[in-house]
Amino acid sequence: MQSPNKKVAAVHDLSGFGRASLTQVIPILSRMSMQVCPLPTAVIAYDRSDDRYWKVTVNYIPASYPGTGDAFASVITGAWLQGDSLPIALDRAVKFTSMGVKATFGYDYDANHGILLERILHTLDAPFQGISYELI
Repeated sequence: MQSPNKKVAAVHDLSGFGRASLTQVIPILSRMSMQVCPLPTAVIAYDRSDDRYWKVTVNYIPASYPGTGDAFASVITGAWLQGDSLPIALDRAVKFTSMGVKATFGYDYDANHGILLERILHTLDAPFQGISYELI
């Protein structure tokens, strides 16, 4: 009988920024028969025109829902199209996606259906408040 795979919590940013990003860690640990559980702690973006990196930190929520990447991409794209700068668009997308996960996590709801967008869509109309991005 085989022993179960060991689980590893990979606490990194999602961006691939730096030498030990999730894009390098996950395949290596997986090949070593370990189940990698990524715990993203920040979202980082690079602005090529200014040669600057921006970071928005994220509090980990122990939940996973399909479609959060689509929601994130939609908000960041919409913010750019409305004239927001990269760090503000990034901040909006992180806050919206995080709020969606938090709003859904509190309900007895099938996680396979994604986040409860109806509960948070109205927040996209609100003026941008509380800057949480930082230059790195």
